[in-house]
Amino acid sequence: MAKKTIKDDFTLLAILLIPIAIAINFICGNLALALKLPLYLDSIGTYLVGMLAGPWVALVTGFLSITINAVSDPTLFPYALLAGLMGMVVGFFAKKGLFTSVPGMVFSGLVVALCSVVGTVVIKYIFFGGFGTSGVSILAATIIASGQPFWVGQFAAQMVGELPDKFISVLVPFLVIRGMSGRYLYKFMNGRVFIDARRRKAAKCGEVAK
Repeated sequence: MAKKTIKDDFTLLAILLIPIAIAINFICGNLALALKLPLYLDSIGTYLVGMLAGPWVALVTGFLSITINAVSDPTLFPYALLAGLMGMVVGFFAKKGLFTSVPGMVFSGLVVALCSVVGTVVIKYIFFGGFGTSGVSILAATIIASGQPFWVGQFAAQMVGELPDKFISVLVPFLVIRGMSGRYLYKFMNGRVFIDARRRKAAKCGEVAK
C-alpha cells in the first residue's frame, strides 16, 4: 500500500468544502458582529473542515478565510496563520478520535482556546503593542489599570473572549457531524474515525442489552 501524502487529503470533495467553510466563517462572524456578541464565531467553518477533511485542508481554510477578510481590514492579516494553525490542531485532534465523544470535544475546545489565547496575545503585542479596539482589549486595559501586571491582564481578558468562542466553534461542527450519515462521512479523510466510533458504541450498547 502506498504511503499517504498531504496531497491525498485534498480530495475533490475536500477542496469543494473549503469555499463553503469560508462562507460559513464569514456569515457567522458578521452575524456575531451585527448582534454585538462578545464572540467572534469566525472559525466554525474551519473547524468543520478540520474534523472532516483533516489538518492540512483546515490549515488552508483558516488561512484563506482570514486573508480574504483582511482585504477590507488589513489589521487581520497577522491572524491568518494563527487561524490556519488552530484549524490544523482541530484536524489532528479529530484524526485521533477526540471529537467522537463529549469529553474529548470539551478537552479539545479547551486546548484550542488556550492555544488561541497565547497566539492572539503574542500577535497583539508584536503588531499592535498589546491593544486594539475590541471589547477584549478594553477589558485588558481595565484589568491592567486596576493594578494587575500587563501579561496577567492580557491573558485574563483574552481568555474571557476566547474560551466561550472556541467552545461554541468546536461544539457546532461536533453536533453537525453527529447528525451526518455514515454514507456521507465515508467521503472524507476523517470520516472513518467517526464511523468506527459509532460502530463501537453500537456494539457496546448491544452487549449491554444482552
